[in-house]
Amino acid sequence: MILRLIGVLTMVVAFMTTGSAGTLGVAEQTQDEHRAALFITLPMTSGFADATDALVETQRFVRDALDAVDTVRLVDRRQDSDAVLTVLGRGTGYDELTPALQEINPMVVSAPVILHARERYIEAMLAAGPCGDAATNPTRESKSAACYRKIFVGLGDHDVRQGVAKAAQNSWTTCANALGRDVQAWVTENAIRLLALRG
Repeated sequence: MILRLIGVLTMVVAFMTTGSAGTLGVAEQTQDEHRAALFITLPMTSGFADATDALVETQRFVRDALDAVDTVRLVDRRQDSDAVLTVLGRGTGYDELTPALQEINPMVVSAPVILHARERYIEAMLAAGPCGDAATNPTRESKSAACYRKIFVGLGDHDVRQGVAKAAQNSWTTCANALGRDVQAWVTENAIRLLALRG
């Protein structure tokens, strides 16, 4: 009799545990649906990624920075995203950044950037709406007036936080974190519009 009672109690506990785990899974899925989905990629030309070792490494830094925030949800496929973030490049100083920005299509929103000669930067383009191939190619003009593209530049020295070791300043990680904060702010402010575009 006692063994039967223990068996029944074990089944009840197992059922309750499984039921609550299923409820948590549904809650997490619902929460994910209310966060904008972001796909991080490299520039594309004729369907091929314009990859270099440095650019792939930079993409990883940016992904790590955005993976640490809870306001955006990173996805692995472009068709699952609400916006596309294309990591365009990295460099040092205004002598490298100025020509890079001048190559970008004038229809892409790009604010002036002030940095010193040895300051590192990471540059990325965020695209939302029906951009087609222009979502991953900043020099290409979009065929849709509803396509929105904006350039973000994460700087290495401009936003130095207290407690950051001097050696860690002006690193690619610092640039990626700065870029990630700006992208996160943009996504947060535009989340309702992005989710509306999802339909």
